[in-house]
Amino acid sequence: MKTALYTIFRCTNYGAVLQAYALARTLRGILGDEAVDVINHRMDPRDTHLLGKITNPNTPWFQRWRNKRKFAARYFRPDLFEQRRAKTVALIQRQIRPTGHLYKDPAELAALPSYSTVVVGSDQIWNPSLNHDFGRNQYLATDIPDSQDRVAYAASFGISKLPDSSRSEYAAALRRFSSITVREETGADICESLLGARPPVVLDPTMLLLAEEWREAVASNDSSAKESYIAAYWVRTVTQQAVDALAAWARQNKTSVRLMSAGPLPKLDFKPGIVPVIDADPFDFVREIAEADQVVTDSFHGLQFATVFAKPFIVL
Repeated sequence: MKTALYTIFRCTNYGAVLQAYALARTLRGILGDEAVDVINHRMDPRDTHLLGKITNPNTPWFQRWRNKRKFAARYFRPDLFEQRRAKTVALIQRQIRPTGHLYKDPAELAALPSYSTVVVGSDQIWNPSLNHDFGRNQYLATDIPDSQDRVAYAASFGISKLPDSSRSEYAAALRRFSSITVREETGADICESLLGARPPVVLDPTMLLLAEEWREAVASNDSSAKESYIAAYWVRTVTQQAVDALAAWARQNKTSVRLMSAGPLPKLDFKPGIVPVIDADPFDFVREIAEADQVVTDSFHGLQFATVFAKPFIVL
């Protein structure tokens, strides 16, 4: 029988795509290339992302035109961000290889084929403020058949304390898992308070691959940077204050800063020394960090890859 992986990946967020790739690759390396299915599922029932409204063919043409004007007025080089989206979709299909069937609602998982195990995670799958777009947290796996064996790998709550309003829901759902591992000590604390047992804290999937394996995986993604540089990655919205600080740091170090963002970059005054990197797909992101002299980031996965490649870093 096959094993299934149920995790976040249908997005342009670098960390989410790369953790899914790394965990799928690791499971396939252990169990066999054809022995692991990555469940292809919708993360959000709505199409609320402005760029999605631009590119979604189901959106009427006049709404796409209107939203494209809004997007262009708000963000820097939206055409390059659309290239990134397209490249990311292609990379997901080529490298993660999700199932052909798309589950459009978690309730459809009741008809999920029987697997030897469904692996849930990693990333912030159990963050109570995220993943509730269907009215419930789909990564608690309450929609899959009760008879289905389920385990969690390196699950993250993204917070240090679970709200009281979520405790009974989470406790009931997590008791159905035959095995749980988490990504942070705070996650182990939460699980222990809910279940009375402390789960192991394990590596994020991106750290299951060695630096050499990552370099080999992304070798076909040519970096456009030829000189030394500092790699900067913001998962939160980039501000003018941050850009000005990075520009000052670039002048001090007599180098340039290649700035990446989890979402589209706002229209800002990019000072000399700041190079906005708009169209980088997840493998380009890895290359940018692998070839940098230093890394500055506010991101968990920015820190992970700085660590993988042994780069001096500052985490905000």
